[in-house]
Amino acid sequence: MKPFAFPHAVVVQVLGPTGVGKSRLALHLAGAFSGEIISADSMQVYRGFDIGTDKLAERDRKGIPHHLIDVVEDCSQFNAARFLEASFARAEEIRARGRLPLVCGGTALYLSTMIRGIFPQSAGEPNVKRGILKRLAAQQGMELLWRRLQRVDPAYGSGISPRDGVRIIRAMEIYYNHGLPPSRVFRLTRTPFAGYRFIRIGLMMDRDRLYERINDRVDQMLRRGLVDEVRRLRSRYSQDCPPFMALGYREIGEYLDGERDWTETVELIKRHSRQFAKRQLSWFRREKDIDWFSPHDESGVTEWLRSRLRGEQLG
Repeated sequence: MKPFAFPHAVVVQVLGPTGVGKSRLALHLAGAFSGEIISADSMQVYRGFDIGTDKLAERDRKGIPHHLIDVVEDCSQFNAARFLEASFARAEEIRARGRLPLVCGGTALYLSTMIRGIFPQSAGEPNVKRGILKRLAAQQGMELLWRRLQRVDPAYGSGISPRDGVRIIRAMEIYYNHGLPPSRVFRLTRTPFAGYRFIRIGLMMDRDRLYERINDRVDQMLRRGLVDEVRRLRSRYSQDCPPFMALGYREIGEYLDGERDWTETVELIKRHSRQFAKRQLSWFRREKDIDWFSPHDESGVTEWLRSRLRGEQLG
């Protein structure tokens, strides 16, 4: 298909809960609209963490360029600020090639940050409170800080897992340093995508069916060798490497350390994955600029997007 010529910059986001089928639809749309895919997955940026992140293998990408996958090799922290900078640079490059930037992923904060921006820590902002918060979490548990976050900013806190220590501490650090809920601070910032128009495609299916797919996907990851992947990565990286706290990796690591048996481990991964999907849905449903579709309706989504892009051409 001939690339669209836009009078202004356009980005298409394909989003939804884990396991719903975002990658498949994004590949289809990229092929139909001369697009390139920017991953919005906070864990797929880490090289070597493949099975547990359900990373699409090179052979399955159908020749479609994929960006922001395997870009971190040193286990440094990859956060929303780094994603915003990197995704904007990739989008500009894709546009310069006359192609359509398609963002695909389920990391809700990253997707939202592209549109609304994020509050960057200034060079002079002290880190004293971060150290205090880390010590408090070590002494009394991360759940204590998570409960405080729910009180000071329930809207933002509802999308964060009580196990996500990095985001909990950062959110509470913003609150204590600035006296404002993180969600309000984030709204006060700008994004380099300010000149872009966003078309947001959300994928949804019946919850029971989604949970079945999530359970099946966990079984597939285990059959593909997730345990061996975790063993190999633990021999290579320190256990404070951020992906080791991600779904699947954390539970398998605890199994290898003898904290629970195999049956309990598998059920825990599935339960945590379902809970994660529920939190994703709660976040996305608060966003009013998303158009929702069944992941099985590829032709319907394609025609809808074609109409929207033609509208952008005329705009």
